[in-house]
Amino acid sequence: MAMEKIKIVLPDTGPLITLAHANALELLLAFDADQVQLVVTDMVEFEATRLRSTHEDAQRIASFIEKNAGRIVIEKTNFGQSAISAARQHERYAESQQIRDYFAANGWPPPPAVPPNTGELSINSYVAGLIGQPPGPPCLVIAEDDFFLRSTPGALPGNAHIISTAALLAKLEELNPKLKARDVLDAAKHYKGRDPNRTEVDQPAQKIKGGSDWGSTVNATNLTAKLTKKADPKSKDPSREP
Repeated sequence: MAMEKIKIVLPDTGPLITLAHANALELLLAFDADQVQLVVTDMVEFEATRLRSTHEDAQRIASFIEKNAGRIVIEKTNFGQSAISAARQHERYAESQQIRDYFAANGWPPPPAVPPNTGELSINSYVAGLIGQPPGPPCLVIAEDDFFLRSTPGALPGNAHIISTAALLAKLEELNPKLKARDVLDAAKHYKGRDPNRTEVDQPAQKIKGGSDWGSTVNATNLTAKLTKKADPKSKDPSREP
């Protein structure tokens, strides 16, 4: 039985930040638009772009999503909407003495901070919600955190195929040797000293009969010249390009 092709690709916050640091977000466009829909959940978008007024990497992500509207769909999730509302309430409380005084005057406790893994949980919620008739369409989740990469078997929806950023880059390099996975990860580290997770994980969807395949949905010719040019030690640092 042939493996079923991935139909939806969902990058988590970590990979978006890594690719933004390397100025390489366009690598996500290597997935064939005729076969694959790129989806960013509401909470992942919120987490990745909320500081765009003060952080260049967040602005890069926001601009990339806006530039590719339609190619990239922002999907609302019940979990994400609740978490975003809670995060905004916590931010307003932290930023406004008047609001803090109002809470204190009424004897209300401070609004809690949003718990960790909210972006991951919004992805999980979205993927699980697609299972109208099990196992649902195969979805590729690009991740860097243990929430996805080290999850206990059965903890994730059976239609979720999990890969790490490093595995994605290694496959792109295999298809187009001009693109060097190590150069992208090194550029991301050089940007602000945040070293991306370099573990290569490629975990097929557990409940898709015959397995799930994402490699055949990648079109290496979609990679731009800027992203595939050979490294030149005299050229401008790609992580510093506007």
